[in-house]
Amino acid sequence: MIVTLRFFSVLRESFGSAIAEVELEDGTTGSELIELLAHNNEDVNRLKGVVRLAVNDDYVELTEALKEGDEVALLTPVSGG
Repeated sequence: MIVTLRFFSVLRESFGSAIAEVELEDGTTGSELIELLAHNNEDVNRLKGVVRLAVNDDYVELTEALKEGDEVALLTPVSGG
């Protein structure tokens, strides 16, 4: 299945893009997606304990299975001043 990823903040900088498409096995969960990305990206690996997912504009638990065509936003904590 194909899902669209949206990156914000440090992850946008790390991936060099705000959006990407990725092919996953059917039934891949949010936590499995994060682990897959963490394996290939040191910023995701460093932040994987605090990354939240929004699927199709709704926050979801990491145990939720993704579906074909989902838009998955990877959100990291933000600080400001």
